Amino acid sequence: MQTEVGDGSFRPTMWSVVLRAADAEAPHRRTALNRLCETYWKPVYVYLRRKGLSTEDAKDATQGFFTHFLEKGAIERVEPARGRFKNYLLAYLEHYLANEHRKERAARRGGGACVGSLDFARAETEVRVDPAGDETPERVYRRSWALTVLQNAFEGLRREFESRGLTGHFDAVRAHLAASSDRAGYEQIARRLGTSVSEVTNLLHRSRRRLREIIREALRETVETEADVDEEVRELFESL
Repeated sequence: MQTEVGDGSFRPTMWSVVLRAADAEAPHRRTALNRLCETYWKPVYVYLRRKGLSTEDAKDATQGFFTHFLEKGAIERVEPARGRFKNYLLAYLEHYLANEHRKERAARRGGGACVGSLDFARAETEVRVDPAGDETPERVYRRSWALTVLQNAFEGLRREFESRGLTGHFDAVRAHLAASSDRAGYEQIARRLGTSVSEVTNLLHRSRRRLREIIREALRETVETEADVDEEVRELFESL
């Protein structure tokens, strides 16, 4: 596994991000909190939209939920024995909606626990939020989670290529990694990179393998066992 550098991050291990976020005394706790927020705010938002909340109410509820969960002690009660984090978070969201949200509606939109801009408009289009559709809120939640994990994995792989001065190589093969319908042929990529078709084949093989590793590393941060990781991988691709 790769150790992240430059931002106070840490090596991912079983349930590591959740445990570090839950420990008020842990070094780099804010990094862990931010990582959880970045991964899960969009699934929470689209879940709320599919439940029938208006755009503005879903924005308020998303901010309020993460403020409550990350800053008011809820996360400190999370334990690995509770299972996969994304499922626990969804159950806690339902508890929050039933018992806490109406008490916290005064929380200001744009503040709260999440650092950075929450692009709600992009969330609407990426996950195709349709409050009148026939998909369950849980299905929309899981698809948004899967897309977020994949997007983060692609970005992580891009950074690795970039660190080796190979950004052009990543750009050349990204469409193949994403199974895009408009991907270039191997010969075209070879000409673009000034290499052979066999080298392009090897590059794609290594890139696919590393992308799978990055995905598993990310999933490993919020589950308890390798069997859970396998189940998360299966569910991720079924959700797309």
